[in-house]
Amino acid sequence: MALVPRIHLDVPLEPGALIALDGERSHYLMRVLRMRPGASLQVTDGRGVRADATVVDGTASGARVRIETRGVDGGDGRSRESPLRITLAQCVSGADKMDWTIEKACELGVAAIVPLLSRRSLVRLDAQRGQRKAQHWQRVVTAACLQCGRDVFPAIDEATPLSDWLAGLAAAPTATRLVLAPGATRRLRDLAPPSGPVVVLVGPEAGFDDRELDDAIAAGLLPVALGPRVLRTETAGLAALAALQSLFGDF
Repeated sequence: MALVPRIHLDVPLEPGALIALDGERSHYLMRVLRMRPGASLQVTDGRGVRADATVVDGTASGARVRIETRGVDGGDGRSRESPLRITLAQCVSGADKMDWTIEKACELGVAAIVPLLSRRSLVRLDAQRGQRKAQHWQRVVTAACLQCGRDVFPAIDEATPLSDWLAGLAAAPTATRLVLAPGATRRLRDLAPPSGPVVVLVGPEAGFDDRELDDAIAAGLLPVALGPRVLRTETAGLAALAALQSLFGDF
């Protein structure tokens, strides 16, 4: 069965609406996919609405689509969103590792991603570079969700200092707060089923320093280990997501 092409449009998706696409989306449909007038596609607004649409006309520099029918949950009544609402608080990793982590976290059903900067983080971001990174990460989220069929895109913030995030965590009504800590005696399988949202904090490539881990525990995060092996930062959070989905989510 051929996959129906999907695009994201942050506009109201009302049946009958005629929507002009920007150059990037027009190029993707008309040049990359070689679609023609009358071809079918799906459109999502990233907030839970998916619509069937038809290419009306256009070229690689400018195309128009018409919204035909509108629905939620993929239009078939099956939600793509996990019942387990997990926020991945991930210390920013270098090169393309952070992109990979964000992409795969979306596929694993994460509800939100919080990029963090810790004392041992190898990545340093000033305000301007931080904004550019946030915009880039949002594009990674969008592409990943389009690929895996999600219509509710996870929120992703600009990178913030770990200390600031921990200081503000006390006000968050999160029932289960975890910090991945090699050597911890507790495992994910030892947890009671979460009664509300879950937060998973993952350290940087060089690990937390002792004070950061102490601060995380003081903020109410429970240290847990992912077995006897030490995992890389880009692996650890994803392994935790997969395990939590298997234990308490929709796997």
